[in-house]
Amino acid sequence: MPIETTVTLCGNCGAALERRAAEVALQCAYCRQTTYLAPTSTPEPPDEPEVVAPAAGSALTLHQRLLRGPTGAAQGVGVRYSPSQMATRDVPAVERGLWPVGAHASSTFGGSWSPSALLGPARVYPRCGDIGGAWAPAPRKSPVEWVELEYAAEVPVAAVRVFETNRPGSTFAVVDFTHGEQLLYEGPPRSDGAAQVLEVAVTPPRVVRRLRVYVVNPGWAEIDTVGLLADAPLPEALRTRPASPSRGGGGGGGVSIALGAALIVIAFVVAVATRGRAPARVTAPATPLRPRPTLLVAGATVRHLDLPPEAFAVRGVAWASEVAGFSSEFSAITNAAAGVRGAPDVYPQYGDIDGAWASLATDAGEEWIEVRFEAPVTTTRVLWVETFNPGAVSRVDDVSDPAAPAVLWEGASPPQPAASAVAELTLPAPRTIRALRLVLDSPRVPGWNEIDAIGLARSP
Repeated sequence: MPIETTVTLCGNCGAALERRAAEVALQCAYCRQTTYLAPTSTPEPPDEPEVVAPAAGSALTLHQRLLRGPTGAAQGVGVRYSPSQMATRDVPAVERGLWPVGAHASSTFGGSWSPSALLGPARVYPRCGDIGGAWAPAPRKSPVEWVELEYAAEVPVAAVRVFETNRPGSTFAVVDFTHGEQLLYEGPPRSDGAAQVLEVAVTPPRVVRRLRVYVVNPGWAEIDTVGLLADAPLPEALRTRPASPSRGGGGGGGVSIALGAALIVIAFVVAVATRGRAPARVTAPATPLRPRPTLLVAGATVRHLDLPPEAFAVRGVAWASEVAGFSSEFSAITNAAAGVRGAPDVYPQYGDIDGAWASLATDAGEEWIEVRFEAPVTTTRVLWVETFNPGAVSRVDDVSDPAAPAVLWEGASPPQPAASAVAELTLPAPRTIRALRLVLDSPRVPGWNEIDAIGLARSP
């Protein structure tokens, strides 16, 4: 069985935290945020009196009323947007986006789901699922949970954006309590199957320093972050750009943080399993890459396509649903191996962008990732989407049958475009595939070689 490690990662910056006996909360020496080791509940927000049953004839406070759950009332203007819709609405809003610098919650599952995960720009979005890097409450199901956010900038804001990544649609109220309590939004929750952003208008624009967001919790309703949209472009000094692998890879600190990620994945899976919660994250592979398969499928060719994202549906592409193993990942949160699951969420963007898988280090030799599909697919075309330094893939294996793996293609990819690339491997005859392994010769193309998605195009 896995051995529990004493290393835990900060839910905010990813730095390694040393665990000590009997401690249930660790404070990061770098960013000063608290990461919890186990499910923790806080019955009331800090500096607020305990909620008690009101005397006959007395009125409930706004907080007391919202703790009773949604009533179906509607107030304020709130619009829900899908990731594709948000792509046209200034996300990640570098020019106007303000992000939390402090966070607190009614409860937390702990670890990578601590309130500290709410700080800064989104890490999980636009992915959807029970993924570490977003806040999650302690209980699997509960009537109402809340998160509190603090912001540092004294600039007027025009909107609040709640990034929901598991059980999206659960948010039913947003309260500004910078100066007293003011209900910005109240509306009935809903159930959606993809990540979304609830955008709440702040009319007229004003400075917001403290917010509280209320959710129903039908099964770990998770929030990645809660951003503010400034009424006007921000000065350069206030702009925050999303973190990427290039921020830590050059120095020892970045390497130690990333190494800690591999350890905490194993440790947290152990802790989670004992509480009956199935982890959504992939775990580190148990064994190194197996020897090259002896069976070879001759006659396959590789080319690169310039496809708009909508063309994938036309081509009937089935995307990988599970990561079965990998050589390394930059971290369990940023540029994780889990990023290759599902349809592309970075493409057609190009660059060192979270959401695509990146290895722990650059040009470190052979890297690999193995994926499975929800159901076997009969195909003649294998696709992989490369969004940073493409061209390092040197081999593709069919590992549907572990006892008889086969090399579908091996060699050097043709010249790559200086942008995101869709590589298409064409087989000489239809083949039914359930699992694939991509092997990268990382020194061939210097820098992080990032893969956004892996798919199979169904044969007509």
